[in-house]
Amino acid sequence: MKKLITIIVYAVLWMGWFICYPYMLRWFEGASFFSTLPDYAGVHFHFPSEIFRYCGAFLLQFYAWPLAGAAIQAALAVLIILCIWSIVKRLFKDPDRLFWIPFLFLPAVVYLQLGDMTLEHTCAVLAIAALLAATVWGVRPLRKFQLTLPAFMRKAWLTMTVPALAALLSLYFVYDGPMSRQHEEIARLEYLGEHQQWTEILETVPLQESLTNTYKRKYVLLALAETGKLADYAFRYGLSGSGDFMFQNADGPLSLNFNTIFYRSLGLANPVVYCAYQQSLQSLPGISFDALRTLTDMYLDNRDYDLAKKYMDILDHSLTHGKWVKERLPKLEAIRDAEPLDRMTGEPFILEDFINDMSSLVSRYPDNARYADYLLCGLLADRDGGRFYDFFRFLAPRLYPDGNGIPHLYQEALLLIASQDPRILDVYHIDEEVWKRFTDFTGMMQNGKTAQAKKKYAGTYWAYVY
Repeated sequence: MKKLITIIVYAVLWMGWFICYPYMLRWFEGASFFSTLPDYAGVHFHFPSEIFRYCGAFLLQFYAWPLAGAAIQAALAVLIILCIWSIVKRLFKDPDRLFWIPFLFLPAVVYLQLGDMTLEHTCAVLAIAALLAATVWGVRPLRKFQLTLPAFMRKAWLTMTVPALAALLSLYFVYDGPMSRQHEEIARLEYLGEHQQWTEILETVPLQESLTNTYKRKYVLLALAETGKLADYAFRYGLSGSGDFMFQNADGPLSLNFNTIFYRSLGLANPVVYCAYQQSLQSLPGISFDALRTLTDMYLDNRDYDLAKKYMDILDHSLTHGKWVKERLPKLEAIRDAEPLDRMTGEPFILEDFINDMSSLVSRYPDNARYADYLLCGLLADRDGGRFYDFFRFLAPRLYPDGNGIPHLYQEALLLIASQDPRILDVYHIDEEVWKRFTDFTGMMQNGKTAQAKKKYAGTYWAYVY
């Protein structure tokens, strides 16, 4: 019976972790680092004080597979409970009726795990529990002085009820504890962004959450840009300024991770490398698997053989990256004798002011529609119609050579600008549908139906401006 209860509790915790936090478990792996290189332990840890953080780093590398990470999380908790059970067996008479006592500690252990990103504290608790168990069993005179608990504490029903309640309370902590569902949702968006699953991001984030959550809105705007829909739906999903596209002065892991994905999507190598190094500085070891993988891929793309090989060698000395490295070996060999690409030369940009930096990109690459959409939508979001039209006139002959196919958002902005310069309408085609919507919107506004107009045409540039 005791074995069955233990197995059931372990299975419940395992599935709880896996169902609630599959992406956060991956995130833990990405933020950690472990290597079999001989200098790793000596450089990154002070022994014996950091032995438990070292053990945690060893375990965290397997969290790249959520099933394995969930299994380790559950195993650590159950092992602590079994150590406590070993102590109970030694200290009390008739211990078979006291199997419920160790499970009183289970919710506290799980709660500890929720805030233990490095597993350091969990490993320390397990070591202490194991040491106490070994000490109790090593003191032989205790056999003669075993304690007896009152009869009501030795009821058979406690053996079934307490573990069940402890497991349920632990599940509640997993679902609604310090590691919130919000973190899991952001971790999922990070994973989808890293794997360029833009459509899945748009399907994952409800419209209302994009309007109210700045983190999620940035992922949605990025997905819109990557799917060519930014100039159609930017304001519908809550764009409220050029600062919504990326994090300025990013100083936390979540913002740095997003900026890395943002720059990679634009193909800007230097800012990606900069963010990857910043990511490493955010991790306790001073280096992380996520940053190393990012640097490796960027140097491979940049044909920098020496640096790409350096980081691949580091990753190859972990226990979980053999296949990952092997898949990239052909690409590494292909650039052995190649000259590195200098994608970013001259003054750096995309590190300070978004509009000014994006205008530099547009000036350098006027045929790149994504850069153009970022700049034009950013200017509209900042309500800078004058600069929008200046850049639009520069870009339109390249992007819309016949004056047709202009995204609805830009047509909406042109209609407002045309109120000052009607000649604009002779140059650019405005769809009949956009004309009808604009006429209806302005009519409602003139009749004092401002609230109804903004609600009916939510997501348009007109509603945003007014």
